[in-house]
Amino acid sequence: MVRLIEASSADISVDNFLHHFWLSKHEYTTVKKLFKALKGYVKKINAKDFLDEINEDARTYREIHETSYRQWTIQEQSMRQSLDALNIFRVRQDLPMILSIMREYREDHLKKKHVERILEAIENFHFLFTAITSQRSSGGISLMYAMHARQLSSTTKPEEKLRVINELIQKLRDKKPSYQEFEANFLEKFYSRRFPKDKRLIQYILAKLYRYNNKSGIPIDYLRMTIEHLAPENPTSASSNHIPDETVAQIGNLILVDDELNKKLANKQFVEKKTLLLGSSVWLDPIVKKASIWGKYEIEERSRNLAKLAFEKVWAF
Repeated sequence: MVRLIEASSADISVDNFLHHFWLSKHEYTTVKKLFKALKGYVKKINAKDFLDEINEDARTYREIHETSYRQWTIQEQSMRQSLDALNIFRVRQDLPMILSIMREYREDHLKKKHVERILEAIENFHFLFTAITSQRSSGGISLMYAMHARQLSSTTKPEEKLRVINELIQKLRDKKPSYQEFEANFLEKFYSRRFPKDKRLIQYILAKLYRYNNKSGIPIDYLRMTIEHLAPENPTSASSNHIPDETVAQIGNLILVDDELNKKLANKQFVEKKTLLLGSSVWLDPIVKKASIWGKYEIEERSRNLAKLAFEKVWAF
């Protein structure tokens, strides 16, 4: 178990694993009180079973944090994408529940479609609540996840497992931030050389938007795509309109393209870029398609439209 955890490339520890394992099956306790709880629970009669359990779950815990450690089938890719997203958000409160869900799936006690549904709900909630609006939760969310993890682990009836999942999804819906709060924070997510901090989050947002709108059915490796600025970061002297750095870095000015297209776009003017983009397989929203010029107004309008699409459609649950 120690070897499995410590060999991971993810930022995980044995202490955190044991705590999340305990919370996924037993009454809530703090990290400080965990040793006492374990000492009271593990006896000669159940020690071997306990060691077998933590050894199995250590592998699952590592797969949750380091998704490349597991061989996922093509049909399981949406589960992997949800786990990758939660790792980008650096969420921790949900881990007892995630461990419980993946354990039930591993043991064939939950169907893939139910796992996909609950993982997507947790991903979408934390995108809105954590990644965008940066809300700090009290201990209530940790307690909520631990309680539902324990309930999911303890029942053997499929209908009861679904009830636990449905109850949790409803509780997450009840805690969603308002659209006004979401939009205000979404518009302040930037990426450029000057604003590099949110690069992984911006890549995730653009990939998810594109995946939602990709009707071609052609699988795209979004991880291999790069972020292109429609209004360039370093405009040439031919650029007539000066756009503030923050606006250039705003999400309404960003698209995902492959390396080959990125080189063709280079530092071209918007009309030239648009022609190349329309001839490619890249999804373009109506604002880009209709625009004949590209400046501060168009970028801010597109940012607001993407926020609305994100909240009402792409990350709805």
